[in-house]
Amino acid sequence: MPDIADRETVLLQIRKAKTAHLRWRAYAMALSSGYAVEEGQLPLQPTECQFGCWYYGAGQELKNLPAFKAIEAPHQRLHKIYSDIFQQLFDQPEPPFWKKLLGSTTTLTTAQDVEARIDELTACSREMLENLEALEKQIASEML
Repeated sequence: MPDIADRETVLLQIRKAKTAHLRWRAYAMALSSGYAVEEGQLPLQPTECQFGCWYYGAGQELKNLPAFKAIEAPHQRLHKIYSDIFQQLFDQPEPPFWKKLLGSTTTLTTAQDVEARIDELTACSREMLENLEALEKQIASEML
C-alpha cells in the first residue's frame, strides 16, 4: 500500500480509471444501439481499454487488496460479453434476400439476444463500479 502522500495520487488514478470505464460503457451501449462509434474507442480486449491499461499497469500497486482483486473477474466478463455482442452485430453472415428487401438486417432473436447481453454487460459494469468504490473507501480510510 502506498504511503499517505501517495494515496491521494492513487485515489485520483482510480477515479480516472472509473471515468474511463464509464466512457467505454457509454460507447459500448451506443454502438449496441446502432450509433456510430470511432474505431479504437471500444477495444475488445480487457488489457487494451483505458481502464485495463490502468488495472494491469499502475494499478498493480494495489494487487494485494481484496477490493482490487474483486475487480478483475467482472472486468474480464464485461469484455467477453461485449465481444459476443460485437460478433452478433457485425460478424453475421449476409442476410437472406427477402430480409434485405424488407430492410431487416437482424432477426428478432438476435435483437433480443443483444438486449439480454447488454443487461449482462450493465450488471458487470455495476459490479466493477461497486468494487472500485470499495477500493476507494479502503484507501481513503487508511489516509485518516
